[in-house]
Amino acid sequence: MNIVIIGAGRIGYNLARILAGKHSVMVVERDEKRFEHVVNTLDVGALHANGASPHTLQGILRNHVDLFMAVTERDETNIFACMLAKKMRPDLITLARMRDLDYTEGDLVSSCLNVDQVISPEYLVARKMMQIAMLENVIDYNAIPSRGLEIARFRMGHNLQGIASIPLKHLQIPGDCKILFIQRNGRTFAPTDDDVLLTGDELVVIAKENGIAEFNSFLGTTKSSRDILIIGGGVVAQYLVSMLEELEHVSIRLIEEDEERCRELTQRFSRTIIINDDGADPLVLRNENVGMTDVMVCATGNEESDLLAGLVGKHLGVSKTITSFSNPDYKEIFQMVGIDSAISFYEVVANAIVKQTVLGHDVLIIMEGFQKELISVDVGRHSRVRDELIMDIDMPPKSVIAMVLTKEGAIIPEPNVRILEGDTVLLYADRSDSGVLERLFNTRIPLSP
Repeated sequence: MNIVIIGAGRIGYNLARILAGKHSVMVVERDEKRFEHVVNTLDVGALHANGASPHTLQGILRNHVDLFMAVTERDETNIFACMLAKKMRPDLITLARMRDLDYTEGDLVSSCLNVDQVISPEYLVARKMMQIAMLENVIDYNAIPSRGLEIARFRMGHNLQGIASIPLKHLQIPGDCKILFIQRNGRTFAPTDDDVLLTGDELVVIAKENGIAEFNSFLGTTKSSRDILIIGGGVVAQYLVSMLEELEHVSIRLIEEDEERCRELTQRFSRTIIINDDGADPLVLRNENVGMTDVMVCATGNEESDLLAGLVGKHLGVSKTITSFSNPDYKEIFQMVGIDSAISFYEVVANAIVKQTVLGHDVLIIMEGFQKELISVDVGRHSRVRDELIMDIDMPPKSVIAMVLTKEGAIIPEPNVRILEGDTVLLYADRSDSGVLERLFNTRIPLSP
């Protein structure tokens, strides 16, 4: 696929880095330093120009282009570039990045402005933050609304209500849920009925709609209300507050150092307490009784500031810390210092565009830093798993059948479930297993994106 990316900021740069492995990518950037960084570090085409210029676009679109993405920091530039590109090439698929809260009605913007897809990385990150914040034991979450399914990663805390060290076959696990993998001390394995749950385990769980909340309750005591403290008042934080204010039994405090922004936030939000102070100052956090807070979200937009605030919060005893990063180097740093959930901007964006770059699959979700993916595979006449019981299918060790989708609905993949022609199988697949899975299902398993 031939892809043009307008803008080489952190979002554009990382998109180019991710897509370059499988696609022909051209990056257009007007800032000289960013342009040189692309040229020196990525194996992509690069053009030092204004990507919203009609003259520039005419030159680019003379060549064959399949996907056109405008992802600069300016919403108006992105909209204008996509509108021009669509005017010049009506068959072109266009995608515009949006940041402003006023543009959250993506479908309306798309229809009015003739843009195929509108994405807001800030909105998507905030949405994931909200979902993780509302479930005590969840550290990652993805919804599959087209199939009425959810998939989440849980971390086992100290309060397991008597379920620790008891074989899974003796536990009353919610019926609409399946544990796909357990990660323990650096080892990942698919559990058997005789395996047990231990404090510190991380579980990947797939569930039918509302099943993730049931599994969360199964793991330990849940609270009927949530106290959430947000550090920073930028775009992500504003999206998050607007979502949280729609929920009942949630108290919200937000600490922002900029006085003018605090005034704006106070005018915009009615249920949130806005505090004008330094959210990384231990004294400030101690005065806000952060140790009794259910969730602390670090959303300053700067990884160093978020890291510092998160460290102080954990030191003072906050139950759960959530942040985000756009610089991949921070992923391991956040993990090492004990941040509970660190959301990757570039992974969220990649999931938003993946259906434009990988065609023919109803479900495709990138997970675990692009190492795993949840993907739908149709069972045809020549599939080796057709008419087989799940217990008899020789799956590679790093991948599992996550769900069986039939005409009657989703079926939890118990060992005695038979795979039939016409079914769709959801695979939780490791990239290294793609060749084995292709032979097993007699179909192409794409390596996203």
